[in-house]
Amino acid sequence: MECTKCKTWNPEDKTFCWRCQAELPKPVAPKKKREGFPQWAWLGLILLFAVTILVQCVFMPMPGQ
Repeated sequence: MECTKCKTWNPEDKTFCWRCQAELPKPVAPKKKREGFPQWAWLGLILLFAVTILVQCVFMPMPGQ
């Protein structure tokens, strides 16, 4: 981390600059990466579409019959 006052490099765990004793800015924690769609949800979505198509093919009469 660089001191904002004297531009000296300091380790990340320090709160004061070793050279000028200025208070260092607190490190910003990285944002937590949002996880994607869960695996079980994809399986459920595919199963829902498969059942919908199956129901339409089996139980819906074709026109003209």
